[in-house]
Amino acid sequence: MKQSKVIAIIRGIETSKASPLFEALAEGGIRFAEVTLNTPNALQIIHEMRGKYDGRMAVGAGTVLNAKMAGEAVQAGAQFLISPNVDQGMIEAGLKQGVLPLPGAMTPTEIVQAVQAGAPMVKLFPCSSLGPGYVKELGGPLGEVDILAVGGIHKDNAASYIEAGAVGVGVGGSLISLRELQQGNYASITKYAEQLLAAVNHT
Repeated sequence: MKQSKVIAIIRGIETSKASPLFEALAEGGIRFAEVTLNTPNALQIIHEMRGKYDGRMAVGAGTVLNAKMAGEAVQAGAQFLISPNVDQGMIEAGLKQGVLPLPGAMTPTEIVQAVQAGAPMVKLFPCSSLGPGYVKELGGPLGEVDILAVGGIHKDNAASYIEAGAVGVGVGGSLISLRELQQGNYASITKYAEQLLAAVNHT
């Protein structure tokens, strides 16, 4: 994940769009994609895409709020679990199943709580409200913590988060435009993925 630097966040898509979307992302070089559990038929999508893209792309679950949701996601085939919050049950469920838990935190207290609960990496969320400067400031006291920056990330600001000390970024709406999806413009998504990866890898 640290090598890839980008996780695609897939939220609210139609089930029929999943396969061509994953193909567009894979062609663009994306190696990690999460399907948020508040997406209709999320578990079905995770299960099918895990089977289809095993070896090419790691498929995870997002918006995993508790241990029950974590268990369901792992059973469906999720290879990592991401949440907007710090929930000890979710973290423990992931670790017990050998699946990477990535809890979401905003404050230093929450970040430390997540690490103490066993999280090997923490999602800093929402970054759009905090900016790269906040990531850099956290690096003083919490430089040993691997931070994934999420929220309001796009190809023009992603590199600034990596430069500030984040090991990776989670990118949703700017990468996976629902308008482009509706129009079937998957080539545009592939191109954006390529530009995004080029940006974060030239830091």
